[in-house]
Amino acid sequence: MPEQISQRPAVDQVFRVKAALASMSLLRVMHEAVRSYDGDLEAFVIYVAVASGSFGGALRDPDVVLQPLDAPPPPDSAFRPVSRRAIAASTGLPRETVRRKIAQMIERGHLVQERGGVRARSGVLGERRNAEFAAVLIREIERSSAELARVDRMFEGVGQS
Repeated sequence: MPEQISQRPAVDQVFRVKAALASMSLLRVMHEAVRSYDGDLEAFVIYVAVASGSFGGALRDPDVVLQPLDAPPPPDSAFRPVSRRAIAASTGLPRETVRRKIAQMIERGHLVQERGGVRARSGVLGERRNAEFAAVLIREIERSSAELARVDRMFEGVGQS
């Protein structure tokens, strides 16, 4: 057993600190996901995958991204359908779980069924829970980026010859 331990690559202090900071940030995001989405993390992951896949193409379109700040949400035509198979592949969840959860989300009006798959609805960020979650997510990513950069600056030149 001691041989296995000694064969593991050494993990430096910078990596340890960054991993701890990233884990704490992820925990804050997951806590908000549990709070905002009634504790159903599988449905949450599927919803994020659908929303990301639905609107991902539009994010590469400058006409959509560079809209005035007070512009209405993008039209439904900006959201493309995503197949259940692609959602299962991107999330790592079983296809049957994806199928079942999507059926529930369609029934509740969270997703829209279209030929070729499902898509997010226009205006989803206007819904309170989605806007609140997105605000926490953005804040945590910005905070984590700043903390990781601070760690890099703190350890700059340390241990180098």
